Amino acid sequence: MKRTLTIVGASARAAAWSAVRAGFDVYAADLFADVDLAAVSRATRVSDYPAGLAEIVAGPQAGDWMYTGALENSPALVDRLAVKRRLLGNSGAMLRQVRQPQRVAQALRDAGLPFPDIVSTADGIQRDGSWLLKALRSAGGGQVRAWDVAAPRQLANGCYLQRRVEGASIAAAYVAAGGSASLLGVTRQLVGTAWTGAGGFQYCGSVGPVNLPADVQRQLVAIGQTLAREFSLTGLFGVDAIVNANEVWTLEVNPRYTASFEVLERAQGFSAIELHVAACHDSTLPSAPTGGAACVVGKAIVFATSHRVALAAWADTARGLLPARLANPTNWPALADVPPTGATVEAGWPILTLFASGTNESTVLEDLQASAMEILAASDDAAQ
Repeated sequence: MKRTLTIVGASARAAAWSAVRAGFDVYAADLFADVDLAAVSRATRVSDYPAGLAEIVAGPQAGDWMYTGALENSPALVDRLAVKRRLLGNSGAMLRQVRQPQRVAQALRDAGLPFPDIVSTADGIQRDGSWLLKALRSAGGGQVRAWDVAAPRQLANGCYLQRRVEGASIAAAYVAAGGSASLLGVTRQLVGTAWTGAGGFQYCGSVGPVNLPADVQRQLVAIGQTLAREFSLTGLFGVDAIVNANEVWTLEVNPRYTASFEVLERAQGFSAIELHVAACHDSTLPSAPTGGAACVVGKAIVFATSHRVALAAWADTARGLLPARLANPTNWPALADVPPTGATVEAGWPILTLFASGTNESTVLEDLQASAMEILAASDDAAQ
């Protein structure tokens, strides 16, 4: 008999795929209910997000529930849903702590780990781009902007400034239990990459796993252990960071299944949801590394740059790939997050997600860029 798991969030597809591969029967609800999510789960599109997720979590299905991004911004809702069925993941009380940058900064600095300066007032801060304007309730980098002459002179409620750190943008993936954490892998982040249609500091993809110097690796392990211990994190979580001169500067903590997990799952062959369930149910962490990578894997989210209409070919391709091929974890589709045929995609919203694999990062990025440009060109033709 299959185990049942309910997965909700702004986008549930990646976690749902991982859960299906781990043998779960999945109920899912998100903003999109894309073709490939509906092919492998009982999927519901929620227009009243996030409040509308409550009805799905309270449904008649058996099993536990978990959330994906950006439900960490709604800790009160997480706590209300946790009353309806068992939550696999971090409670609202934990979210209120770990999503406070001042708390995270203090915990890491006390452990001798760097964190960029943060301030909650703009007084005396030069508007020269050396600081970043961020929102406490955010996800995906869409609300991040440079603090420069084009920015407002004062901070809005719920915003803060973080000193900008130059370097390579990475994401570290962890699983935590019992005050300890295991580092599962590291990816390089694509941020505001023009050929995806993204802009600014918007997250638009990942490539990995990334091989890092030993001292960087040690810092990442220490960051995970510190966060797990100080905030009692449970299950999967991610850390966005900058590597500069072999120093790891943590930017923020994402206390749930993150977008980079599926890249590592593809490359290294582990099941993130299986690890999440083991950590949350039994406080069990992997006894050994998740395994070496057979290849480099990349994903790119293609964003609409104008009002577009979904192409029938995307949906047809997705239907042909699913669900039979999901039974073989080594046989991964090249497209994901496929909108229903005829659905409109507004400017700035994701069209779909592309994947590529290869022997090195540059080859993977070239393949992703070529595919993304084809998708954008085809979308332009369809929108005429």
